[in-house]
Amino acid sequence: MRLLAPLLFALALRAEVIDRVAVAVGNRVITESEILRQIRLTAFLNGAQPDFSPSNKRTTAERLIEQSLIRRELEASGYSSLGSASASMYKELRGNYPTYEQTLQKYGITDADVQEAVEWQATLLDFVELRFRPGVQIPESEIRDYYDQQAAANPGKLPPFEDAKDDIEKILTSQRVDNALDRWLGQVRTQTRIRYIQEVFR
Repeated sequence: MRLLAPLLFALALRAEVIDRVAVAVGNRVITESEILRQIRLTAFLNGAQPDFSPSNKRTTAERLIEQSLIRRELEASGYSSLGSASASMYKELRGNYPTYEQTLQKYGITDADVQEAVEWQATLLDFVELRFRPGVQIPESEIRDYYDQQAAANPGKLPPFEDAKDDIEKILTSQRVDNALDRWLGQVRTQTRIRYIQEVFR
């Protein structure tokens, strides 16, 4: 028993180090292990090497902060039936990796990690569409201005305006929606106490 107690204490200390808090977002926390897992997932999805540098850990933490704020909004607003496209997105993703299981092992992540990430991505897309898309309207004059600018920069390479109109509207709408999301996140951040544990990012 005397030998077991120090061992259990050592294991508890090790678990504390692995899962130490990195950021407090209101009454929620983001742990260092969450940041590291997100870095591995991002590298997996991009086909790149994981970057565990302090700067990338901070960048990844910022993304997780935004996710935390959006999750809080989802819970508070009672959004439902979100992430409906996650199954098809997951199937398409798996199809891109002939050696899927081996690739997961290489990056130190699990299939459950990937499924959770895909489900969140689908949920985020639905949230943005429901929350910000209805308020965006693009006048035809702006579509025409964008077309004229692109035509001047790429003479002879654009299709006629009527053929390009729908695609341009989608581009401008996406930009407006992204801007609306950024403004909303900025406002919510100013209303939320966010505290970083600097030791994690050194």
